Amino acid sequence: MTGLLAVAGRTVRQVLPTKRLVGFGLLELAAVGVFVLSSLDRTPARVGEIEVTIVLTVFFPLVVPIVGLVLGAAALGDERRDRTLPFLVLRPLPRIGIAGAKLVGAAGAAVGLNLLGATGISLAAAAMGSTGPGPVPLVTGTILATVAYLAIFVPLGFLVERAVLAGLTFVFVFENGIAGALPGVAGLSAWRRGAAAYLDLAGEGWAKVIPEAVVGGLHGGVVGTTLEIVAAAAVGVLAVAAALRYRDLA
Repeated sequence: MTGLLAVAGRTVRQVLPTKRLVGFGLLELAAVGVFVLSSLDRTPARVGEIEVTIVLTVFFPLVVPIVGLVLGAAALGDERRDRTLPFLVLRPLPRIGIAGAKLVGAAGAAVGLNLLGATGISLAAAAMGSTGPGPVPLVTGTILATVAYLAIFVPLGFLVERAVLAGLTFVFVFENGIAGALPGVAGLSAWRRGAAAYLDLAGEGWAKVIPEAVVGGLHGGVVGTTLEIVAAAAVGVLAVAAALRYRDLA
């Protein structure tokens, strides 16, 4: 267990060098700034509407996936590029444990960053007297969406050579394009799963603030969404563990 905790801790430091930490910290704060500038001199009810709109059109579909993509792809992708992966798997640790520790470490780093943005939006909304959903729905949805992305992008970073390019195609072409136009595939969009949990906790009235196409008609409960994301993370860990065992790591 100590060895796996060390792998998870090393992963956090690996995926968050200082420049990346500062850059993504500014990205999170930029989302907060967009909300604040859009909410100046507005009534509390209108601030609440703007809060939900910014969360569902800027924070979830742009900020959360970009952070999840870069950090997830780096968790094992950097190990391969730096040729340190063979040294990692030579340690007396089970492959599935290494895969799980990598996902946990990268997810912890990504969740921490995205919670910076979520907390900033919630604090700004409270300071402006917003009648919006409050921090609990946003924090919950942020955690679920971020973990969903890491379940996809940690394996992708190991299995695909140009993982960031593939991930950007998934986010901007599929999720923010195809899934918005075809509600039948909205369930395959990671940020929409988090958004569904957010709206479920926020209450039905807030789903009417933005066009139905934004979330693709997806309205799922928090419990069901959580179980689905946990299952996706488990599949991702198993896929990475199998690849660590059978794939050439050089």
